[in-house]
Amino acid sequence: MFDSLFIAAFIFVVGMAASFFFSGTEIGYYRVSRAKLVLDSLLGCWRSRFLLWLTNHPPVFISTVLLGNNLANYGVSLGSVLLFQYFFPDSSAALLSTVVASPFVFIYGELLPKSVFLQAPTRLMRQVMPVYGVLVPLFMPVSLLLSGLNRLLAWLLGESSRTYALQMTDSELQLLLGEGKSVGILQKSQHAIAEKIFKYRSVALETRMVSLKQFPTVSEKMTRAEMIQKARKTNSDWILTQNPTVAGKKNRPIGFYFFSDLLLSAENEPVPFRKLLEIPTSVSYPEAMGRMLTADVPFAVLISAQGEYLGILPRDEY
Repeated sequence: MFDSLFIAAFIFVVGMAASFFFSGTEIGYYRVSRAKLVLDSLLGCWRSRFLLWLTNHPPVFISTVLLGNNLANYGVSLGSVLLFQYFFPDSSAALLSTVVASPFVFIYGELLPKSVFLQAPTRLMRQVMPVYGVLVPLFMPVSLLLSGLNRLLAWLLGESSRTYALQMTDSELQLLLGEGKSVGILQKSQHAIAEKIFKYRSVALETRMVSLKQFPTVSEKMTRAEMIQKARKTNSDWILTQNPTVAGKKNRPIGFYFFSDLLLSAENEPVPFRKLLEIPTSVSYPEAMGRMLTADVPFAVLISAQGEYLGILPRDEY
């Protein structure tokens, strides 16, 4: 008798827990912050990446939730019937269990989880992603069927599904910055920096590039005085240097000297040589500026996909 009570209680508790889980994640899925999701995905969070994948495939998530809810409701119903049969063996257990258990299930299996997930949808949805990592493949046959029907219906109605990629549109970024400033998350200086990064993020590096021909170069064969004399004519804090002995790269710079190093170094001492920072043209403008700041260099050399030197990109102190 005790075993039957334990089994009935176990089925009922598991069913209630599953109902809580699927009801909460259902509302959390639609209330998750897409901006936060994209940012966390870019930072390498695999849970956010998986959740982003689910937002791009809503039929997969919906079918998983529907199947899970049906199984949860079946478990709650079966458990409540078994419990009433145990305590009231001579009564109509099915009818009594429905009348008594329905308000309990509605409050603790539907309303409460939705309220909980509404408070922190993004954080809670990330926490439950390992569970969905198991459930999604398990329910995939039904999910694929529902996904196919969804695509067919969208094709018949001429609707196209929206894809959430690992990027945000300009309007979404502006909205995100505005919300951060209005609620006090971003200080005035932080907001100014964020706006400048947003302003320059779409700037092509080639538009800020200066031709290599505009920068005179010195040779290692020159004397210190000759280097200083030529560096004065550049009106710059640095001057390029090249090695004419390298075959096929006669006009290609190999590094640079700071003008201050040329002046302060003794005649018999070697001048500190600085290596060139090479940046491909595919890099964004803010990232290129960040690389120069990290390397503490006043400029970088833009290189093509074939490794050719295209020009000089000065560091912008924005």
